[in-house]
Amino acid sequence: MLAATLAGSACAQSAAAHVVVDGQGFPEGTILVNQTLYFVDYQASTVNKLDATGNQVIATLPGCGANGLAAANGTLWVACYDGGVIENLSIEGKPLGTVSQARSGERFNRPNDLTANRQGDLYFTASGERPGQGKVFFLPRSSDVADEVASGLDNANGIALSTDEQTLYVGESGTDSILRYQTAPGGALSRPGLFARLDALAPPSSKGRHTPDGVRIGPDGLMYIALFNGGGYWVLDRTGALLQARDIPGEHHSNLAVSAESPDIYVTSLSGSDGRIYRLAR
Repeated sequence: MLAATLAGSACAQSAAAHVVVDGQGFPEGTILVNQTLYFVDYQASTVNKLDATGNQVIATLPGCGANGLAAANGTLWVACYDGGVIENLSIEGKPLGTVSQARSGERFNRPNDLTANRQGDLYFTASGERPGQGKVFFLPRSSDVADEVASGLDNANGIALSTDEQTLYVGESGTDSILRYQTAPGGALSRPGLFARLDALAPPSSKGRHTPDGVRIGPDGLMYIALFNGGGYWVLDRTGALLQARDIPGEHHSNLAVSAESPDIYVTSLSGSDGRIYRLAR
């Protein structure tokens, strides 16, 4: 999510995009758990799932500002953008615990998004309120204290691990860029490198900013980026080259989920206070 006034033009309609969730205030945090779609609604601060019976609210978290969502160790982890904490829930939505500070005693400044490795450790971003305040934290499995592993970012946002988990990608929304870090045992990160500057990649017909929000690495190893500004989502290859620019209905697109079992991709959409989730073939 971006801490900014919503602005930008609506993108072109896509006949292949089908609405699967409607009536949301600000859908975010889309993930797939055993092919079931889970997501959050930032405006309502709820955690939801979409199953055969429809959209179900499994948890309401007052004051959290639920924004990011990840699954690890058979449970759900919620980034509370407003509350400044990480909440741990059972897969059914029951509270299991709260991570409220870093090892230094520092509170998290606008937790935004999370990603888990295969061992069940978590990396998560904290956007910060001003340029340079964005950070990345590492939460080891079975710990309730996080370690700061990167700092100095301009609105740290979406986050994803490469398929071999040797590289961590972070969307820096303030600069319309994707940064990359090499991972090390214990969660440590290298100094950041530039993976892609999105405005420089934009096709000539695509004007204005191209601001990354949610970032996912698909089962194909490609990077999928939801564009808060820019018209939908993009696909980048392993070198950071633009492979596909896909328009999705709506003014802003905050997150996505890429299925490993089917060609489906789920993309959030927001126009004013009208939030939806679309499903389409990637």
